[in-house]
Amino acid sequence: MTDIQDRSVATEIAARLRARHDALHVAATTTTPAGHVLDWVPADRQGVGPLASPPPSSATTTTADATDRDVQIEVAGLDVGTGGPAGTVPILRPDPGTISHALATGQGPKRGGLRVNVNRANLQPTDPDPAGYFHSTSSQSVTCYGCEGWYNVWDPQVGIPSSPGDDHSISQTWLQNYQTPHVQSVEAGLTVDKALNGDLANHVFSYFTTNGYASDGDKVGGYNRLHQGWVQHDASIYPGIRINGSSGYGNPTQLVIGLKFQLFSGNWWLGFATDRNGPWTWMGYYPASLFGTGLATQAQWVSFGGEVYSALGNPCSTTDQMGSGHHAEAGYSRAAFQSNLRYQSTVGGALADLAGVPEVDAAASGCPTTAYTIRCTMNSGSSWGSYQYFGGPAA
Repeated sequence: MTDIQDRSVATEIAARLRARHDALHVAATTTTPAGHVLDWVPADRQGVGPLASPPPSSATTTTADATDRDVQIEVAGLDVGTGGPAGTVPILRPDPGTISHALATGQGPKRGGLRVNVNRANLQPTDPDPAGYFHSTSSQSVTCYGCEGWYNVWDPQVGIPSSPGDDHSISQTWLQNYQTPHVQSVEAGLTVDKALNGDLANHVFSYFTTNGYASDGDKVGGYNRLHQGWVQHDASIYPGIRINGSSGYGNPTQLVIGLKFQLFSGNWWLGFATDRNGPWTWMGYYPASLFGTGLATQAQWVSFGGEVYSALGNPCSTTDQMGSGHHAEAGYSRAAFQSNLRYQSTVGGALADLAGVPEVDAAASGCPTTAYTIRCTMNSGSSWGSYQYFGGPAA
């Protein structure tokens, strides 16, 4: 773009972020140790009416090594700074210097979700081809009301070779529904994405779409609280929070976090945990009313795994890392893992081990399907339950 075009885009982004800020009724602003800006907003003035109550506290699932070795799990450090005034909750402010125009304007939806299940019942001939996305996942078609799992944290490198756009690397879960003409989805995980987060560290993310990833916008779809939809509940942990540190290659001590979705009293609550024996921290929720039908009452498909996006004109050329950057076959302490993968099988909260079917997909026709891999062990009978290793592109 020309200098004039660059200034025009910057002006539009600044105006949109300023309007967003003004609508939040900000009571105070703080900066975290890593330099991220938090706006503290009255919890009861998020534009959704009375705040909902979270699910009852429940214990997380204790994880141990799938081979019954004595594995050491390190508690993830969080970029938590000074708290806000009483009665307020934190909303991460996007960095106007790094956020992409597409994300700021809602024209950069997370369309990779259209690729993870191309056999879904509501596949549309008009669905956009989400070129640039690679996935290594396992999934199960089942009526469910939530899911949970444990993720080890790596430091994937992206933009290799240098890309003209928003490359990212994600370890995540998807819950989707196919009763509606367009895919509906709620998603969460760990993402390395400079255009979204302002740096190349791992951040917890949430995402939703009501319209098959056609576009983002208020009460339509989007990451974290970039657009209206997400309702923040916890006063410390929020979508977009930075995770400090990562697992080390070959190190028996692995850094892990837990994430859990639960449909409770008409809301999709998202829980976070670092303590394997403690309760879930309920960060907040997506009101099920956002979806009208479909995800308003249940999900029909659950998936876990990794996602890489490359903005290269020929994404087959990317060597962006998924997880540790090493393939699934590298195994414990060398490849990314997700363990204790379960879905909520009843409205009341009963959980069942995932019986996921592995799948890999490539960013465009002609790209090899071996760049990223996955190895699943479902219903293992061990303390890891259903688990999987995934990653690439390095041997």
